[in-house]
Amino acid sequence: MGMGVLRQLKVAMAEVSKRCGDAIEEAIKEAYLTTDMDFLKEDVGGSTCCVTAMIHEGDLVVSNPGDCRAVLSRNGVAEALTSDHHVSRQDERARIEALGGYVDFCHGVWRIQDSLAVSRAIGNKHLKQWVIAEPETKSLKIQPECEFLILASDDLWNKVTNQEAVNLVRLFCVDIDKPEPFSACKKLAELSSWRGSFGDISVMIIQLERC
Repeated sequence: MGMGVLRQLKVAMAEVSKRCGDAIEEAIKEAYLTTDMDFLKEDVGGSTCCVTAMIHEGDLVVSNPGDCRAVLSRNGVAEALTSDHHVSRQDERARIEALGGYVDFCHGVWRIQDSLAVSRAIGNKHLKQWVIAEPETKSLKIQPECEFLILASDDLWNKVTNQEAVNLVRLFCVDIDKPEPFSACKKLAELSSWRGSFGDISVMIIQLERC
């Protein structure tokens, strides 16, 4: 399911890159919603969260629906560029309740309709009235102090803090002759797994000083 969504979103994002200025954020929203509609037409269960990054004329544009996260290293200091769409978020909870849904604290986690812990995702046909695929998008200029970007699923971030992740990646990617981003990704996944994460640990590193 995840790879199919990824292919659809990749095609849509390629079209987004042809636009510029204020049109980019609206185009990204359109790309996500179109991907969501195409996925729902497949009539399969489940859902997926995701995060995307686009570099356009010196700008970094990141978007996410769900709890995948983008974290920037700015001279070694971790900076989360996205906000997780958990049901516990006050604004997301208010949006869901305004649409007639309910949020409850179930088995130690806030969930929508006693089911899902995220308030935005691609898929989830039976909860589509409340669980939207519309992303939140943030844009910033890539400055010299911007070292790299980490894109990862919640199964990393549930066990590894933003700063821990940046500290580890810097050992493999900053101030060395031959950066090894793949090795850094592997080490992050291993750390999360060692700490008890057994889900889908997906990690990508983008070296910004080379952009």
